[in-house]
Amino acid sequence: MTKTLLLLLGPNGVGKSTTAKAILKILPQTALVDSDWCRTMNPYNKDTVIENIYAMIKNYFLCPDIETVIFPYGFHGDRKQRFDAVIEKLNKADIDFKTYTVILTCSLEENIRRAENDQRDDERIKRGIKNTYHFYDDFVCPKIDTTNLAVEQITEKIISMLKER
Repeated sequence: MTKTLLLLLGPNGVGKSTTAKAILKILPQTALVDSDWCRTMNPYNKDTVIENIYAMIKNYFLCPDIETVIFPYGFHGDRKQRFDAVIEKLNKADIDFKTYTVILTCSLEENIRRAENDQRDDERIKRGIKNTYHFYDDFVCPKIDTTNLAVEQITEKIISMLKER
C-alpha cells in the first residue's frame, strides 16, 4: 500500500505545526513528525537532523496502522537540501510513498500577529518575514490562504484535497 507524506510548507509563523496537530486529531491512520523535535540539540548537527527525520518518517511508514505522515516544514536556507536527503534515503529503503504538498499562506499582518501570539521576539519575527514570507510565492502546488480561516477550516480543506487526489 502506498503511504502519503503530507508536506505542509509556508512561511515561519503561518500555522504549519498548529494545522498539522489539528489534522492528526481528525484524520485516522495518521502520524505527525514535527521537524522541531528532530533538530532540537546543542550543538546542532545537520547529519543527525537528517537521520532523525528519516528515522521517524520511515518508522511511521513501516507501521501497518499508519497511512499518512504529516510533516510541517520550511524549505528556506539549506532545509530543502536536508529534506531531499531524507527523501533519497526513503527511496533507497524501498518505501512506497507519495508526497502531497500544501503551502499555507496568510497576509503579512496576520503572519506577524500569529508570530507575536507564539511569543516570538521581534528579531525572530523580522528574520522570519525577511527569509520566508515570499519564499513560496513561485512554488507550483496547492496553496491555502489561511488569513481569515479557523484552523478547523484549514484542516477540512487539506483533508478534502487529500481525498480528491
